[in-house]
Amino acid sequence: MAISMTKQQIMEINHKCSNNWKFNIVFWVYHSQKTLFKKLKIDDTGFFEFSLSYNSENQIILHIDKFNYIKDVETAICEEKGKNIILDKTPNKRRNIKKLIDITEQLTDEQLLKLNAETK
Repeated sequence: MAISMTKQQIMEINHKCSNNWKFNIVFWVYHSQKTLFKKLKIDDTGFFEFSLSYNSENQIILHIDKFNYIKDVETAICEEKGKNIILDKTPNKRRNIKKLIDITEQLTDEQLLKLNAETK
C-alpha cells in the first residue's frame, strides 16, 4: 500500500504550525510517520534540532539533539545521544498530526531552550 502526501498537504501542515515548526519530510519518507521539527541556531558553533513525535505508547514527546559545526567544513555532527521529554503523558488512541501542530503554539524558542536546560 503506497502512502503519499502532496506538496499542498505539506504546505498546509507548515502553515498551521506556530513558531517556525515544519513538517519533517525526510522522516516521513523513511519511516512513514508524521513528525514536526525545528532548528534553532545557538551561535557560530552549532544549533539545536527539536522534533515533535509520538513514542511507542502514543505519548507526545520532544526530542532534542545538539549539533556542532566541524571547523573548516560546512557540516555539523551530533556528538550526544539526545534528550527525550514526554510533553503529554496521556496515551492517545492514534497518532494525530493536529495534536503536534497544536503544541507548537506553546513551544517558543525561549521555552525550548528552557526545556533543554532543565532536562538531563
